[in-house]
Amino acid sequence: MISVIKYLIRQKLLVNLTVILLLFAGLYVAFNTNREAYPEVNFDMVSIKTVYPGGSPEECEQLISIPVEKKLREIGGIDKVRTYNIENVSVVVVFIDDRAPDRTAVVQDIKDTVELVENLPSKAEKPVVEEIKFDKTPAIDIAIFGKRAGVSYREIREAADEIEDLLYDIDGVAEVEKTGFFDREYLVEVDPRAMDKYRIGMNTVIDTLAARNLDFPGGTLKLGDREYVLRTKGQYRSAEEIRNTVIMSNDLFYVTRIKDLARVTDTFEDPDVYERFNGRKAVIFTVWKKRSADEIRLVDRIRKEFAGYKPLHGDNVELKFFNDTSRYTRNSLNQVQTNAMMGFALLAAILLLLLGLRMSAIVTTSIPIAFMAAFFGMKMGNITLNVISLFGMIMVLGMIVDFAIVVSENSHRYLEMGCGRLEAIEKGVSEVFWPVTVTLLCICAAFAPLLLVSGIMGKFIMGIPVVLMMCLVASWLIAMFIIPTYLNIFTKSAPVDRCDDGLKSEDPNYERGAFGKVQRVYKRFLGLALDHRYLTLGVLLVMLAGSLALSATLGFVFAPSGGEEGITIKTRMPQETNLEANLREIRVVEQIILKLPKNELDALHSRVGIEGSGTLDPKPGEGTHKSTILVHLFPEKKRKRGATQIAAQLRKDLREARDRGEISAAMQFEIEVDANGPPVGKPVNVEIRGKDFDMLKRIAGEYMDYLRAMKGVTDITMDLEEGKQEYRYRINEVMASRTGVSVRDVAMALNASFEGAVATSVREGEEDIDIRVRFPEWARKQRGSLHEVMIANRSGGLVPLDVVTSVTMQPEYTQINRLNYKRIVQVQAQVDTGVITSIEANRLLAEKFRDIEKRYPGYAISYGGEQEDTEERMGELGVLFLFALLVIYIVLAVFFNSLIIPVVVMSAIPFALVGVILALGAHGQPLSFMSTLGVFSLAGVIVSNTLVLVQFINNKRDEGLPLKEALLEAGVIRLRPVLLTTGTTVLALFPTIYGIGGKDYFVAPLSLSFGYGLIFATFITLILIPSFYHIAEDLKGRTAKLLGWFGVEADGRIYRSDRE
Repeated sequence: MISVIKYLIRQKLLVNLTVILLLFAGLYVAFNTNREAYPEVNFDMVSIKTVYPGGSPEECEQLISIPVEKKLREIGGIDKVRTYNIENVSVVVVFIDDRAPDRTAVVQDIKDTVELVENLPSKAEKPVVEEIKFDKTPAIDIAIFGKRAGVSYREIREAADEIEDLLYDIDGVAEVEKTGFFDREYLVEVDPRAMDKYRIGMNTVIDTLAARNLDFPGGTLKLGDREYVLRTKGQYRSAEEIRNTVIMSNDLFYVTRIKDLARVTDTFEDPDVYERFNGRKAVIFTVWKKRSADEIRLVDRIRKEFAGYKPLHGDNVELKFFNDTSRYTRNSLNQVQTNAMMGFALLAAILLLLLGLRMSAIVTTSIPIAFMAAFFGMKMGNITLNVISLFGMIMVLGMIVDFAIVVSENSHRYLEMGCGRLEAIEKGVSEVFWPVTVTLLCICAAFAPLLLVSGIMGKFIMGIPVVLMMCLVASWLIAMFIIPTYLNIFTKSAPVDRCDDGLKSEDPNYERGAFGKVQRVYKRFLGLALDHRYLTLGVLLVMLAGSLALSATLGFVFAPSGGEEGITIKTRMPQETNLEANLREIRVVEQIILKLPKNELDALHSRVGIEGSGTLDPKPGEGTHKSTILVHLFPEKKRKRGATQIAAQLRKDLREARDRGEISAAMQFEIEVDANGPPVGKPVNVEIRGKDFDMLKRIAGEYMDYLRAMKGVTDITMDLEEGKQEYRYRINEVMASRTGVSVRDVAMALNASFEGAVATSVREGEEDIDIRVRFPEWARKQRGSLHEVMIANRSGGLVPLDVVTSVTMQPEYTQINRLNYKRIVQVQAQVDTGVITSIEANRLLAEKFRDIEKRYPGYAISYGGEQEDTEERMGELGVLFLFALLVIYIVLAVFFNSLIIPVVVMSAIPFALVGVILALGAHGQPLSFMSTLGVFSLAGVIVSNTLVLVQFINNKRDEGLPLKEALLEAGVIRLRPVLLTTGTTVLALFPTIYGIGGKDYFVAPLSLSFGYGLIFATFITLILIPSFYHIAEDLKGRTAKLLGWFGVEADGRIYRSDRE
């Protein structure tokens, strides 16, 4: 390898052409790499959805979900199973285990197993098994709404039709999801009094419409040499044709038509969810981008397409873009790029200050070359340009030049000693080749375990270690094979070649000027520390213990808040509340929210009739008493208040409005700030599993009562609620048989009268329009109309519903949830982190209810949500950190051929915690998952400084210097490169730490802990490592006998094996 380096030093043209080719190719790849805010991750979930018309939640559970769950038990590779049972639908969500060796095989096993489920109800549809893939992501939302309150929905919908067609023509659009977009239908509202007058049943009306609406081929007619197609044309073409449809007639020419007993209108289906935008009814489009599309370019194309848009059918409709994910992407990428450029400028400045113009220019060339090489790796690894991957580049920005600094500085030292240019470069590179290579292995060993972090967070941060290691490998190749050539091109030889003559007018280990004075001060201080090495070690250990004690006061949050641009408000009314009554209340809530300052509120999107759910908990949320209000805020730099402050103000305003009677006293609401980064569970999420709902509710009540008394805990909810009162009709089979009606006839008549039955459909253009038959609205709002439901029997007579049925009223649970094959009730809550953290709240709950399972045998309690994420990820991170340290130790042990020297080299790692904890405390930041990652990342970087220092100590001892003098001289020689490598790394991170170009709160804790931990560890390294080395020498006699058992004996470098 050294011979290759020596060869390339002289091949200036080859190296320059290679660099130019790499730069141009890397730029091409960089400009064609897709951009997005955060990396897209696959959540490894499979849904099994079974539609069971007419099935209650309990029937869906017993007849569908449990049989499916029993089959799923037979499959390996499953982490957990969540089941949601609502009216008419069973949804089973399977979470695949991250440790499953073949995820695709598990998905296929689930599909095959569901096929084997037997004895499902005959009316149930076939279960639909679908892997929840994220091969498309939302790019932007579009609201289409009236310019004023009186604009008709028909006009809004016509404009929406136009816009949808235009959107699908835009390259990169995967899907346009429509909400608030109701299908057209012909509504036939049958008057029950007219039905009684004409003695016509509801099923007769339905059958007549279906039989009349028919286009049917009749074959062909051959006349001579010609052939004609025969076809019966009876399909409806207008509402007027439906009105004139004949139901019955007699020989006296009495004709009864649909219009005699029903009103027919061309209208739209009844909404089950009202979509509203800024307080007005609206159609909402969510534009999903293809996985291969660039988010920013796609949104730019959409905005350009609709700039100055005017509907073809009227001028009363306007269009507004909101929830533009590219805005966050642009801001985040601009922040990262700005911080990167500032970091680069600071890095270049310190190189220029300590290395001079010529040498700093040579060193900084490694940065663009390494990044261009990294872009190739990102393209091959399908990694996009996002906050995470770019932060990996910022994190490694200062580290990229470390190897180049070591090579350049060591070669420069030999030049200062009088060596010729080529000889100085060859000696400088050869001397540090193996230490630098081992340093690369150690840093990669520290970061590689991050690839093994499981869960959503592991997939989310994967870009950091991948990008970082690619950049470091590229920087190693540049330092070893390109920088020596540039040193040969741009450095000057010494006037006299006296590299080996030993004639030195002054000590070459010392720089001239101010830095030489710094070196001499450091040497005196280090000498004092070595003379009092045990005291030095003791002081440092006291500092470490004190910082660990301080860490207990910082608190812990899984993901710190800040920079959020959205607030979600979920409301609930009493179960019997209908959609219109719920809408009236939401209108009042909207007016309160719309009073927010204009520089804060960007858009207000209300969804009346549905409660939104999280990605990790995809439960159905439909319900006429539920609503979700999405408050979209402007970016933080445009407003004075953070999202948390605004949410607190809204919570206060809504409570006061409720107390004043402006909104219903029965309304419950939950306000949550939409966190950036990967989805995590609720801060408090108590999962209670068992069989009996009454007992589950009782246990949940105890938790809720305790949480209400806990300061800082808000929005306490339980996900079990009783549904609306049900009128349950039971068929009297004897009477049904005697009167000539079937159970199906009864169910169809009741359903058609109130829900409405689709008799048939017609096609106009590309649109299918249903013909729906039901009672008019006034009849559906009267209990007495139940007695007016008539059923046509097989003889053509009418049978009142009351004759063949009996009715009872009974409440039903709206939703029955299950977790891992048992019923579950969840108690959830938010926390104010300024008062109490999720960890503290869950700890208090665990202490208070430590005997809960003993008091309620057969019921299991667990703490999920953020608590579960924290325990799993932090425990896993601790194991991976120990594994990384073990790998680093093995690499060092092999390199130094010693068991003790690696301990010396790694001794500075724990002391980085002092800098991390002091930095977090000084900046008012809690410990978090990302700040812990910073500590993890420090291990390899700290070793990179200490390893070369220890290698130089050994080299000096090989030259025959006494121990203390070798420690002093090696420390002086390594002072400048250690300060340089640390300074470049830290200064490159400072703009990100302090958000000078804009702050990303998700990665800021990592950069803060990494930067300040490295600063402290560097100063510790310069004092601790020589002192600890000396202490190890002091103890070598006592340990030599023990080490002899391993075939290792003591010598002048602490320990060497017999192989040497």
